[in-house]
Amino acid sequence: MISNTEEHLTSDNNDDRSEAILDILIKVAPIFQQGISNDCMIGITDREKFIGYFPGTKMKMDRDITGMTIPAGDAIYEAMRTGKAGAIVVPREAFGFAFRSTGVPVKDHNDKIVGGVGIAFSVENQNILADTAQTLSAASQEITATTEQLSATALQLSDDLQDVKSSGEKVLEQINKTDSILKFINDISANSNLLGLNAAIEAARAGELGRGFAVVAEEIRKMAINSSTSIKDIKEIINSIKVESARMISRVIEASELGERQAAASEEISASMAELAVSAENINKVATLL
Repeated sequence: MISNTEEHLTSDNNDDRSEAILDILIKVAPIFQQGISNDCMIGITDREKFIGYFPGTKMKMDRDITGMTIPAGDAIYEAMRTGKAGAIVVPREAFGFAFRSTGVPVKDHNDKIVGGVGIAFSVENQNILADTAQTLSAASQEITATTEQLSATALQLSDDLQDVKSSGEKVLEQINKTDSILKFINDISANSNLLGLNAAIEAARAGELGRGFAVVAEEIRKMAINSSTSIKDIKEIINSIKVESARMISRVIEASELGERQAAASEEISASMAELAVSAENINKVATLL
């Protein structure tokens, strides 16, 4: 059986060991802090209060918290309460700047919790990444919607141009049919001219009796000559229409091909924007881990 004196000595021995563990942590904390690339602050506590405080360059309280009682809900407080490491995010309203604090319970050789260590990092970079990811995601969604609309418009334009091309080819086909009509009219004109010439000859042979018939024959010849001239003018106009129609159809074909290429490019942009949205989501996930 252990006497009261022995219990006291054993208790003091345990307390000394606990203090030694915490003292070692206080001594090595600045070394660890220097080895961490990101600005941070470190706090070390016993079971009740902060016994060590190491502020960072920007990550620091407005006063030295050494000796301050551990507030309920603090990361170290929760770590000692649960016996497990845990992290909390402290809002800007609490100390003037937001930070992520991780608390770790400190145990002695008997696995008894004798204190805790807390390390806090700024969440400024996390917030910047999260905001950037959200902006990037919103922008990619907007661009995706625009490119999809553009792709649909390009496809519709390509279809419309195909219809115009088809109509232009039909018009050109109808214009080509006028050649046979003009040839027919030209033949009538030539025959009328020949008929008028023959009639004039016969009227001359008839002498005085054929004068009236000669006037009619002359008018027929004039009409035939005028018809022949008009046919030439019509041919020139129709040929000009043919050239312009062929040129229009060629341009329509080029525009249709351009619309198809534009639609294909829009689809590629949409695919790239989808990948960009995934990247933005990944950035957001990384931000939550900082």
